[in-house]
Amino acid sequence: MRVLVTGAKGQLGSDVMAELEKHGHVGIGTDVEEMDITDLEKVEEVIAQADVEAVVHCAAYTAVDAAEDNVELCRKINAAGTENIAKVCKEHGLKMMYISTDYVFDGQGERPWEPDDERHPLNVYGQTKYEGELAVEENVEKFFIVRIAWVFGLNGKNFVKT
Repeated sequence: MRVLVTGAKGQLGSDVMAELEKHGHVGIGTDVEEMDITDLEKVEEVIAQADVEAVVHCAAYTAVDAAEDNVELCRKINAAGTENIAKVCKEHGLKMMYISTDYVFDGQGERPWEPDDERHPLNVYGQTKYEGELAVEENVEKFFIVRIAWVFGLNGKNFVKT
């Protein structure tokens, strides 16, 4: 299977690329230099040329604390950029995996979160990722939303290294 990976130079995206290769799939990696996800025309162009069956959308504005002071940029990347990816996936009939976050929940409650629990983000980062989830749900027929937390590994910046 040919899969386009956004944010392929980042911490998660680089590991996704390695796993695709390990399992016999062709990963086509993009980062902001090749495809600015906030530019719908560029997203359309790159995805059409890549001739893929699926997109794993790892690219994101992930500076949780800084998002409070950079609301516009965070929303542009996490919500509008994700909507661009989702629209192009819909147009081409592609599967999409969207990497989201546990920050879409408010942390209140006495049991583990279920995937369909009501989302109540408490900060800008969580709100923009929630908006990204809505864009995927509204546009893509075949999708997965994967909510992750505390990503760490060999590549990129992460809390273990800081």
